[in-house]
Amino acid sequence: MTGPSVGTFFAEDVAAPLGADFHIGLAPEHDHRVAALVPAPEGDRPEGFTLAVSDASTAAWRRAQIPAINGHGNARSVAAVQSILACGGSAGGVRLLSQTGCDRVFEEQFHGRDRVLQRPIRWGMGYRLEGRTCSWGGWGGSLVLVDVEHHMTASYVMNQMLCTDDNMRALSILIAAYGALTT
Repeated sequence: MTGPSVGTFFAEDVAAPLGADFHIGLAPEHDHRVAALVPAPEGDRPEGFTLAVSDASTAAWRRAQIPAINGHGNARSVAAVQSILACGGSAGGVRLLSQTGCDRVFEEQFHGRDRVLQRPIRWGMGYRLEGRTCSWGGWGGSLVLVDVEHHMTASYVMNQMLCTDDNMRALSILIAAYGALTT
């Protein structure tokens, strides 16, 4: 490998310019800021999960730089990063993507039954697609939704893991966000 690690690249070239307190791999000096994960009522490792909540609470996990599953931040920082896509590649005076790059996210890569989620779904470049919105859900119920038509990003993160609430906590945030657009 040459060049910076993915965590360093993200910190320097994405998070810092946006003022987003989001990390891929967390440095030890931030450990005291991390809320403890609370296991779902189904237990530390619900059926079908390969990762336990207790695994994600270790220093080794926090230091790992695994972009798809090991981001550390709050809802504000997730929304700040994703606002780049919602605003055509530029947000807060920072351009990170071209409009063409943003449009690539919506190029369908898969349309069918998702083997993990066990439901029909459309996937673009890293996001679930639905019209001109795209979304990404995280372990235990977190969610980010990007709506390019409304130039809106809504994000929800939590530390209380739930596996069976059908994302109702996150969906209530989205309903409120869309309600604010119409009032």
